[in-house]
Parts: sequence; C-alpha cells; structure tokens
Amino acid sequence: MDAISFPTLFGMLSSFGPFGVVVLIWYVDMKRTYQILENYKSDILEMRQMYKNNVHLVESYESLAKDLHDVVILNTQKWAETSEKIAQNEYCPFERLKKKTVEVKDDG
Repeated sequence: MDAISFPTLFGMLSSFGPFGVVVLIWYVDMKRTYQILENYKSDILEMRQMYKNNVHLVESYESLAKDLHDVVILNTQKWAETSEKIAQNEYCPFERLKKKTVEVKDDG
C-alpha cells in the first residue's frame, strides 16, 4: 500500500465499490494486528528469558546458602568446644593442677 498513489487507490476502490473498501480496511487492519502480535511475541520471549535467568540466579543463591549454613554450623560447634575447654581450664597448666570447683553464690 505504500507504493500506490492516492488517485490510483481511489480508482481501484471506486471500481470495487463498498465491498472493496471493506476488504481494504480489513486487510490494513489485519496487517497491523499481525505486527502487534509479532511485537507481543518478542516481548513475551524476552520475559521468558528473564524468568529463566532469575531461576538460574535463585539456584545459585540456594547453593551458596547451603554452603553458608554448613559453615555456620561448623563454626558454632567449634566455638562450643572452645567454650567448654575454657570452662574446664584444660589449657592452663596452673589451673589444671588446682582443679577448683566453681562456687555458686545463692543471693536468696
């Protein structure tokens, strides 16, 4: 339709009558509708790729969180062991020999 001049188009439409006008309007509308649908399809494909990228990102963070969970548990266990050994004075030779018991004062 871009290469056809207005007088030529008017001549063709007058020879076809009202039916030709309806068909031309329908053709132009369908052409525009197909272009809109193609644009929509490309947008949807782009959104699909974005969601796939987000899933990959979440899976990566899930792996990182599991590793961090293991590190926190191990760290907590080791600090519990260290706290217990400090409370028992196993590393101080002078206190190890004395082995004093801790007296608990009752304020009541």
